[in-house]
Amino acid sequence: MDSMMEIFYEEAVSLTNELRSIMDKYKDSQTYNGDYIKKVFRIVHTMKADSTMMLLDAIAVPSRVFESLLAFFRNNKLDITDKEHFDKIITKYAGYISEDIEKFAGGGKLEHRHKDLEEDINNYLEELKKKHNKEDSDDAPPLHDETGKKTRQVYYIAADTGGSVPEKKKESEKPKPEVKSPGNEVVLVKQDDIDRMYKSIKHYTSFMNTIEERFKGDKSIEIRHKDLMMLKNIKHELSVAADHLTKSDFMAVAQKMELVVDEMSRSLNKPVKLITRGAQSLVEKSKREKISSALVHVIRNAVDHGIEDMEERERLGKAPVGIVRLVFENRDGGLIISVEDDGAGIDKKAVLKSAKANNLLKKPEEEYTDDEINNLLFTSGVSTTEKANDYSGRGVGMDVIRHNIVSLGGSVNITSNYGFGTKVVMKFDM
Repeated sequence: MDSMMEIFYEEAVSLTNELRSIMDKYKDSQTYNGDYIKKVFRIVHTMKADSTMMLLDAIAVPSRVFESLLAFFRNNKLDITDKEHFDKIITKYAGYISEDIEKFAGGGKLEHRHKDLEEDINNYLEELKKKHNKEDSDDAPPLHDETGKKTRQVYYIAADTGGSVPEKKKESEKPKPEVKSPGNEVVLVKQDDIDRMYKSIKHYTSFMNTIEERFKGDKSIEIRHKDLMMLKNIKHELSVAADHLTKSDFMAVAQKMELVVDEMSRSLNKPVKLITRGAQSLVEKSKREKISSALVHVIRNAVDHGIEDMEERERLGKAPVGIVRLVFENRDGGLIISVEDDGAGIDKKAVLKSAKANNLLKKPEEEYTDDEINNLLFTSGVSTTEKANDYSGRGVGMDVIRHNIVSLGGSVNITSNYGFGTKVVMKFDM
């Protein structure tokens, strides 16, 4: 399976598992409150971002439509009282998305959107607007082309060392993902890594049989230096095999971030270059998906919020091409990831204005320190973008970042020099 496709599959399955877990947890509630809405919103928003990056409109479009419904409840501070209606929609959404993910992972083409689901959601949203006498404040542009122009579709084929396209494997030969519990993490294990582990175990078993045959119960026989070195070699083999099974580098993640930046650069008409360093750093595969999901939002914020358009950069005397630096580093037994841009920096007045509009301020504005203002960005609903688009403005991206990082036992810190750029640093214990 292609590395990019592997990451998307891991993230998507994890998100659908989390969504079903939330549905089960709240099934006996009389109404769905703001906490439930926020959790579902976070999942749907991330699913939309990931599938948009993969050019999978069949998943991205209904996710965006569903996100608009959730935004209506959240922005108007409404609980979901018509559980039966909403349950039908979220159940259909989870079912369709799960089917599409498995189809895509199996090499199938996602050619058709789920227009019945989109219609159900839009009708429900219109009913809510009439009932609560609310106008549609969600004016983000559609993800798909409304003119009938055929949308792009990307097909991923795993590379072959011989340069040829590999033959399609039989159904029985497809690698099966291992679903671990608790947490429902999904880890895809390559057959080569399994073979490497079996080879090391076979080597160890053969060596131990030789030792036992030599000793034959005589405890007075001492182990030779040659035997000790052999044991060390086998230990190293097993350690390497275990790392291949449980850990992965960030090469595919870095490639994914390059696609995100390139797509946004074209869409927003902003020349932006991503510079990546240290992508060979290792991390547990089960953690990589959430780190990747958080990075998507950090990178998108840097390009959309941080980097100015070319005319503004030239007016300020900056280079016309904006720079985003992504650095991975294994240090002192941990992992440090930083994303730094040379853009406009954080407008602290805009952050306070958004937080105040959402009744999130706990003290007078003038008493907030720079660090406290930056931390407000991690609060659901806070956004410095006045008009929502496909990349930001819903006040959920930074919330996703903190949720994913904290769930991994990590920490995140933001520093910014207004007018000169922003740096986000994530730290994880390994």
